[in-house]
Amino acid sequence: HVSGPDAYTYWDYYRQRFERNRGMRIDLVLGSPTVAARVTAALVDREERAGSDGHGKGASDHAPVIVDLSD
Repeated sequence: HVSGPDAYTYWDYYRQRFERNRGMRIDLVLGSPTVAARVTAALVDREERAGSDGHGKGASDHAPVIVDLSD
């Protein structure tokens, strides 16, 4: 479970929401209890969403949600 100000996965392009970190948590990863027990880390990749200019001018208004699983 990712929480805090870095937990947003979506920022509307309207009114520079990414730069002001006014996002929403709408993307998720689903798994069975067996898969959930294997989670070792979870994060939202804000850098990918920021794009090369660092201001969120990428193609998508969503950031990838990444989950690491143990073997």
